Amino acid sequence: MKKYLNILFLTSILILSFYLRLDAYLVNNSFFTDEVLLFANVFSKNYIQLIQPLQFFQSAPYIFLVLSKFIANHVGINELCLRFIAFFSSVVSVFLFYKLITIIFKKRLTQSIALLTFGINYQLLFYTQTFKQYSSDILVITLYLYILLKYLNDLKSTKQYTFLGLLSLLSIFTSFPAIIFIPAVYFALFITKRNILKILYAATYPAIGLTLYYLLNLRFVNDSTYLHKYWQKGFQIFSFELYKMNFDFLFSYYCFPILLLILLVIGFYFLYKNNKLLFCTFILTIFNTLLFAFLKIYPCERRLILFLLPVLLIVMMYPLDNLKKNLISFITLTISCIFLGCGYFNFAKNYIQGNVSYLRQDVKPLLQKIINKKESENVYIYYGAISTYSYYSLIYALPTKIYIATYPNDEKISELFLQQDLNNLPSGIYYLLFVKGTGTYEKDISYIESYLKTNYEILSNDTSKSAKLLKIKIK
Repeated sequence: MKKYLNILFLTSILILSFYLRLDAYLVNNSFFTDEVLLFANVFSKNYIQLIQPLQFFQSAPYIFLVLSKFIANHVGINELCLRFIAFFSSVVSVFLFYKLITIIFKKRLTQSIALLTFGINYQLLFYTQTFKQYSSDILVITLYLYILLKYLNDLKSTKQYTFLGLLSLLSIFTSFPAIIFIPAVYFALFITKRNILKILYAATYPAIGLTLYYLLNLRFVNDSTYLHKYWQKGFQIFSFELYKMNFDFLFSYYCFPILLLILLVIGFYFLYKNNKLLFCTFILTIFNTLLFAFLKIYPCERRLILFLLPVLLIVMMYPLDNLKKNLISFITLTISCIFLGCGYFNFAKNYIQGNVSYLRQDVKPLLQKIINKKESENVYIYYGAISTYSYYSLIYALPTKIYIATYPNDEKISELFLQQDLNNLPSGIYYLLFVKGTGTYEKDISYIESYLKTNYEILSNDTSKSAKLLKIKIK
């Protein structure tokens, strides 16, 4: 009877996880600026060009870009189509994570807790419905771990090592964090298997792929001054604030990061005793993440380290699978109940109250007003909104005769360029569309609203998340 109850509980968690992802996906939120800019690259480049550095400070793995372009060309251009890869990756990741933890954990209760924690994680749900590669990062690392433990745990034949090499090569082109994770796996295999020649043979496959990818793409991304400045916090590995920020991101509804740290320390202790391969793989993955950040190769910050979540969850749950009648087990159980209980309660409360939102930018309701405007009314597009307007012009019947903002050659005085544009507009009624896509958005909005109140007649003022539509009359 207990066995069937455990199976029923696991099945219920799987269904809940799938439902939450479908629910997030079908909300069909507006694209936010990063999604629009990534699509602009997919739309404008051919399949070969997608392996080269992207424009607009965007970056995504080659296979993700190729699949996205195929969908855009053969299925359709809209949010649901373009986000399908993320949705599919997220759903399959749940199933693979379940299969993975059934290999690692012996107790069904531990499996259930790990699956529930994975299934309701906010960031995993958010990136389920986002046209970015972070859900596929989770899929790649989860699939890689599953194949490693299920089929390659006892590496002997050359065929197995060849398969490992080909899997690693494919991963390099599918997920940027694979560059961090794969060396950790190979070092772990060397430490535990000690077959240096065959490991070096398998490593030639990802090494060749990484060299090619680096020469064509990654070296240009790494040389970007803008990206280094944007992600500068992610390189400060000796800053406490970095770890606090990452905890808040990865464990949104959980409290007391010190409790997580204790669980991870205990988890690594038990992994060292019971599973040397996993211990070495996980500890080296975390070490590589910090090393790459220190060397300013890959930032250790927020969504860029989302791929670590399956690793952290497995480590923190591992002590629960080794509970005995001793002090360490009592401490583990107490801390787990407090830490996980707070997270589950907070997520359930926020979800029931409708406070779990995946909306980052809400421009579609404002665009509908522009679509329905009178023929005599005009449209002015803020320079930070041009890419968003261009994308939605492919989907909606938006006006093509529009006034486009002057791009400021000095963003420190960007608001003055807006003022000059307005002063040069002919008399008439105008819709002014602002979308947050620049670092000057808040300053520009504040200034222009104040300026309009003084110099023009404001007919309407509609605000949504990270977007604004003003209707004014110029005499």
